[in-house]
Amino acid sequence: MSIPPTDINEDKQKALETVLECGLAASKNPLPRNPNKKRVAVCMSGGVDSSTTALLMQEAGYDVVGVTGWLIKSGSRCCDTGMIDAARVCEQLEIPHYAVDLRELFKYEIMDNFHTSYAQARTPLPCSMCNTVIKWGALLNYSKKHLLADFIATGHYARVLRTEEGVRLARSKDTKKDQSYVLWGLTLEQVEQTLLPLGEYVKDEIRQIASASELATATRPDSQDLCFIPKGQTTQEYLAKFIDEKPGAIIHTVTGQILGTHKGTHNFTIGQRKGIGIAYEEPLYVTSIDPEMRSVYVGPKESLLRKNLTASQANWIMKDVPNKPFEAFAKIRYNSKVEKALIEPLPDNKVKVSFFEPQPAITSGQVLGIYDETDTYILGGGWID
Repeated sequence: MSIPPTDINEDKQKALETVLECGLAASKNPLPRNPNKKRVAVCMSGGVDSSTTALLMQEAGYDVVGVTGWLIKSGSRCCDTGMIDAARVCEQLEIPHYAVDLRELFKYEIMDNFHTSYAQARTPLPCSMCNTVIKWGALLNYSKKHLLADFIATGHYARVLRTEEGVRLARSKDTKKDQSYVLWGLTLEQVEQTLLPLGEYVKDEIRQIASASELATATRPDSQDLCFIPKGQTTQEYLAKFIDEKPGAIIHTVTGQILGTHKGTHNFTIGQRKGIGIAYEEPLYVTSIDPEMRSVYVGPKESLLRKNLTASQANWIMKDVPNKPFEAFAKIRYNSKVEKALIEPLPDNKVKVSFFEPQPAITSGQVLGIYDETDTYILGGGWID
């Protein structure tokens, strides 16, 4: 098969081709099942977390296979190197590895949505969408159909708990690394088919386990950036290739005074302070954005405070969704704390949230995460309107 040229060296290019060809060939010949073991397909990105997940699943007695999605159409160091490293770890563990070509799906569902969202003054969270569409969508379906897997496992820091009330998706024991928030889009059926072993560990323990087993990815640094934005580029520089400049006014949200101009609303997000491009006597924050009028509104920090929001495409992981308002905890961004709120499920898969205390910079396009009153289980969420 032919691979689009990338800026990685020739040896890595050949290794990538080998990984993909072996994965494609293997998928045509289903693995024989061990009748005494449950099979788990581990979604492997080539990082230390997913690599250690495969090791832990193997040590727990599962029949383990590795599966990696090829996501970036034009090639990227992150994606290409990740597939090669995932294959190397699978070779170390003596387990099969499958590479699945998901480039078109990733471009349409994740990358194009990223551009469209910014053009509509929405600040997206592509990693959360990738979990729903790619890992628990395409890769889960592939693993069940072609690899005959009973479960999938990932390197997310969260826990799947089997309780008297049924299967629940819970926070990780490592509160600093907890990633339950970005798993809000999973269905209860998907959670029942999921294993998340890292939820019982802290990150330092995972590094130690990987090092003790001399995994090829033990010292690989954690990825901090979006995989499809080239290294060294800012989000604004990346978006400039896809969204035309449409200058407009920067307006003070309190006084209505025009303070300056901008080159496009896609360069801004709610709560932004740096990079607004104007000087003023007090710190200013982006408080709202109107892409149709090409206006960016700025104001003092207190102008960011809101108590209410609505969210669309609501998803509930809980068994029975109340038909009346109920109290719970909610959060409005990955790094924010949960806050007490009144949750009201609405028709058409919407939900209204009324916080007990005003929240700063509620941002359209971000994820609403809803947790139970003990802040242990994530109940569901939605995309903030």
